[in-house]
Amino acid sequence: MAYFPMFMDLKNESCVVIGGGLVAYRKVKALLEFEAKVTVIAAEFCEPLIAEDKISRKRKNYETEDLFGAFLVIAATNDLLVNQRISAECRERKIPVNVVDIKEECSFIFPAFVKKGDITVGVTSSGKSPIISQKLKKKINEVIPDYLAELVEHLGSTREAVLSSFEEEEKRKQVFKQLVELGCLKKGKLTDEDVREIIQNEKERYR
Repeated sequence: MAYFPMFMDLKNESCVVIGGGLVAYRKVKALLEFEAKVTVIAAEFCEPLIAEDKISRKRKNYETEDLFGAFLVIAATNDLLVNQRISAECRERKIPVNVVDIKEECSFIFPAFVKKGDITVGVTSSGKSPIISQKLKKKINEVIPDYLAELVEHLGSTREAVLSSFEEEEKRKQVFKQLVELGCLKKGKLTDEDVREIIQNEKERYR
């Protein structure tokens, strides 16, 4: 069964990672890339987790109360029974849960992802071959130029100007297409003058 690719806004959302080892740390780092508010719960923490200053730590064993207020949960302990308990209790409460390396206990899975600014590409083999996912991630990272992150940021700031200039969807689409093409030619260095010129030219074309 293939997994549905759904992108979630994690900014300032409470994400709970249960487990204090390097596997937990890798999940924490991924969540922090998307500005989540991360709490890690474990009896012991590995050195990287101790050094990480962007998280909250609770040095304790897992209890059901640790799920209260969680937006999503990662179970990454080295105790299979504890991980299964976390999965069951999250599912009862309709909290998305990922149990590391046990696909059957997950309600969502972590993709291999490439993130460049606001561009994110996720790849998954639906838990069947993480090595293939990582191989595809590497290839995707190689073909996405770094300047696209800057271009996307600039295009986001132009949306309102384009939307307010054209009522018809097809005209807006043509303007955005031209902006993208020019932005790629200029390797992301799209200027406000470029935007104004393309909008004006498109307006005159329809007069």
